[in-house]
Amino acid sequence: MTKEVEIIVTDGEQSYSCKLKRPDIATLSRVNKLSKSDEVLAAQELLKGCWISGDAEIQSDAYLMMAVVGKMSVLQEGVTAELKN
Repeated sequence: MTKEVEIIVTDGEQSYSCKLKRPDIATLSRVNKLSKSDEVLAAQELLKGCWISGDAEIQSDAYLMMAVVGKMSVLQEGVTAELKN
C-alpha cells in the first residue's frame, strides 16, 4: 500500500500544493547518507524521492521546500510497531 498525501504551503497571498508518497528504501538510504553532511540536500532528496505531482515552485524555492519537508512526517502517521516476548 502506498500512502499519498497532499501538502499545501502558503507564501503571502500565494498557495502551492504537492502530492507526495511514502519514500522507498532507496530514497531513505540516500537521505540518510546525505543527512550526515548536508541536511538541506537531504531534504531536497527526500522531497524528490516522494514527489508525485504539484507546483514546481516547491522544488525550486528553498523556503517552500523546507515548509513541505517539515510536514512530511504525516506520511508516517498510523504506522505502529509492537514488541512481543
